[in-house]
Amino acid sequence: MIGSLKMRLALGILAAASLPAQHSRPEHPGRRLVIHLCDSAGTSPRMIEEATREAARVLATAGVEAVWQRIPADSPEAHMEDQSAIVFPGVAPDDRGYLVVRIVRGFPARVLPGALGYALPNAQSGVQATIFYDRVEPLGQANEISVSALLGDALAHEIGHVLLGSTDHAPDGIMKARWGKADFQQAAMGLLAFNSWERAAIRERLSFQSARWVKESAK
Repeated sequence: MIGSLKMRLALGILAAASLPAQHSRPEHPGRRLVIHLCDSAGTSPRMIEEATREAARVLATAGVEAVWQRIPADSPEAHMEDQSAIVFPGVAPDDRGYLVVRIVRGFPARVLPGALGYALPNAQSGVQATIFYDRVEPLGQANEISVSALLGDALAHEIGHVLLGSTDHAPDGIMKARWGKADFQQAAMGLLAFNSWERAAIRERLSFQSARWVKESAK
């Protein structure tokens, strides 16, 4: 079970104004990812700025430059979920040209207990990744990591599921399912990243996927 220093970072089973520029330069530049972010949790602008900066840092380790665009809390696409995506793994990604991510409060504690969020990698419409802010906040406070940093890592984890097209987890790094003390220490120091296999898989998938999520960066 999950202890005070262990918590499930993501689930992935079952089932417009832009932010200030926060472009972490990718280790392998050339891919720019547009992310529509809906903050239904009502967090502070500073919290969102810091969290998206941390998520961008993690994504940059896979050669992805994140471009964040805020969308209203009442945006229809932020309240839609393509549940058919759960039973059709490997389907072609949608063609919206961006990902949709939301931060929420009040998700029932009995549903997905221990998870900080979940992803729908195969969604053809609506939200592809959801983060539970009121689970992130106490976990960060309990483990001496800033809430904004943990929120950013949770965002990167769920977006990672979408980019990888998979709900699988890794034994280490940002895609690890359950965190221990050492993982929280790494998160607090800003050291979490995709592992070498994930970096290669994300670059390969983005090179061939047809959704136009990514755009070639200007030379």
